Amino acid sequence: MNQEKTISCCCVLDASTYVGFWILKRLLTRGYSVHAAIRKNGESVLEEKIRDMEANEERLEVYDVDVLDYQSILISLNNCNAVFCCLDNPEGYDEEKEVDLEVRGAINVVEACARTESIEKIVFSSSLTAAIWRDNIGTQKDVDEKCWSDLDFCLKKKLWHALAKTQSEKAAWALAMDRMVNMVSVNPGLIVGPSVAQHNPRPTMSYLKGAAQMYENGVLAYVDVEFVADVHIRAFEDTSACGRYFCFNQIVNTEEEALKLVQTLSPLIHMPPRHEKEMQGSEVYEERLRNKKLNKLVEAGFAC
Repeated sequence: MNQEKTISCCCVLDASTYVGFWILKRLLTRGYSVHAAIRKNGESVLEEKIRDMEANEERLEVYDVDVLDYQSILISLNNCNAVFCCLDNPEGYDEEKEVDLEVRGAINVVEACARTESIEKIVFSSSLTAAIWRDNIGTQKDVDEKCWSDLDFCLKKKLWHALAKTQSEKAAWALAMDRMVNMVSVNPGLIVGPSVAQHNPRPTMSYLKGAAQMYENGVLAYVDVEFVADVHIRAFEDTSACGRYFCFNQIVNTEEEALKLVQTLSPLIHMPPRHEKEMQGSEVYEERLRNKKLNKLVEAGFAC
């Protein structure tokens, strides 16, 4: 029988990211006390919402952090049992410097957790893009949690989102193992959900760089943000959870599914003119992504 965590205090860093905000909301709904750590990167709509929530929610405390300022991270972790690390860059990923910032931030968060006695687990929010980009992906039958994106390939193709997620997750895993910190990572597909086009436009577009190749290779997938948030919390609560978890609801491998995704992301992406009135059939591409491990976590709570 699986052991689950009792209600405790959690830190969400950065709570003003799209995923972080929904993890924060779901934690509060489930009775947790939450430290909402918000990076000093300019005010956003979600940050304003969180600060408004703090005025009416006694279990919520807001902390201003700089992921390059180790001490500010330590302060936000005080008395917390878990950290949900969500380091999406709200400005998207257009340059290599954004990759370096995310890697340094991930290292600082893990090191801060290692030095905080109350921390029991890190749930690290990564991405499927940390696993699906390399030369031979179109010939691989099963793409699962054992797979990693090739760093040289990402750099060559300027896939900055994939490079940031791959390098930061690898750095986090290396340090967590070295410092003996209990860590689980969740690797979501493209995240969709309420007001995603307004609240998460640039990270969304960064994820979609190379979308045509992802689609043709059977590795383009998306997932609802509320489900992603629940999976993160489940990964914390279930003491048997370990390693990486691919997280997606739908693989996009037909033209009909691709058009549904375009409609979901409107007005970020516009429907091609020839499809405005009717959908046409197309080739069905082979699905390569596997998430059996996630299904076990969600359904039975045991997956290693």
